[in-house]
Amino acid sequence: MHSEKANVGMNAVPRELLQAAYQRKPIYLLKIPFAFAMWGLAGWVVDKTQSHALAIPIGVLCSLFVATQIRGLGAIGHDAVHGNLSRSKTLSYLISLVCWAPTGMSVTIYGNYHLHHHKITNRYPDIDNFVVSDYTKNPVLAKLLLFCVYTFAYPIYFLFCMTRYYVKRLSFARLVRMHLEVAAFWGFVLWAQLTLPWHVMLFGWWVPFIIGSVLASVTSMIEHYEMPASDDDAFSSRTYATKSHVINFFWNNVSFHNEHHKFPGIPFYNLRSFHESAYPYYDDRIKAEVYPTTVGPALKLYGRILQLDIPDLDRRYADLDRRGEKAKLMKLPGIQPGAV
Repeated sequence: MHSEKANVGMNAVPRELLQAAYQRKPIYLLKIPFAFAMWGLAGWVVDKTQSHALAIPIGVLCSLFVATQIRGLGAIGHDAVHGNLSRSKTLSYLISLVCWAPTGMSVTIYGNYHLHHHKITNRYPDIDNFVVSDYTKNPVLAKLLLFCVYTFAYPIYFLFCMTRYYVKRLSFARLVRMHLEVAAFWGFVLWAQLTLPWHVMLFGWWVPFIIGSVLASVTSMIEHYEMPASDDDAFSSRTYATKSHVINFFWNNVSFHNEHHKFPGIPFYNLRSFHESAYPYYDDRIKAEVYPTTVGPALKLYGRILQLDIPDLDRRYADLDRRGEKAKLMKLPGIQPGAV
């Protein structure tokens, strides 16, 4: 019996692989100035090609490149929220602030949400468990809403949930800090809008912001849509884009999401190597939710959206006091930064 349990999920991964994966390597923090430098380079290219016949296509390509940099910076900020990059709380906060700010959102409220998300992953109140029947029971409208949220509108839904549920979880001091973070960043955006050439802001910020919304929506669907609640985090999410090395480099391994949920203390720069070393020790149920690309699982899940069965979804929560469950779980603290 003990042997069977040891081989479930990721439990058979050798301890020495985990010990190596938890090692901090500060040299990788150089990816922060690198990402900002690449962002600046893209803006320079946009400015220098404004009179070119292909200025718009070049601008769109630069916007896509900038969106990947922001996505990668967000992954580093996310790790700093977890306390994976430094033992210093002050340095962790500063790293998370600098790297998360380009998303346009307060890292203080994000940190409160995200550490709580790890505590209640895929349970009814979890934001990433989008229960569409709470909003509509019309099959056509439900499918359309799911399609919108998981194609471009996840950040809108996310902001709604932050305002409705997570603002009230903040202390007064954290609430003040949240407002200062948002005001400072959007004040900087306003200053840039008034100072920089319009085409640089268009392709260097506004279009990447839209592209980033799409990336956030699609990857959120891949990571958690229709994944079950489980007491073992090895079964809570999917890993994807394992063969997409360019994406892994610029997104800082954010796609190794299942490894992150099972072992949230592993720094971003060790996730890919850990996955490759540990994969032979995963059981078949885990391997079934590992995908070499992003497109494959996205198309698979869009297909599930088209097959949505509202009565079946309602049966899943038929015996659950939804309001009571939400009230109970929203009171729980999140996992502690540095949790392993």
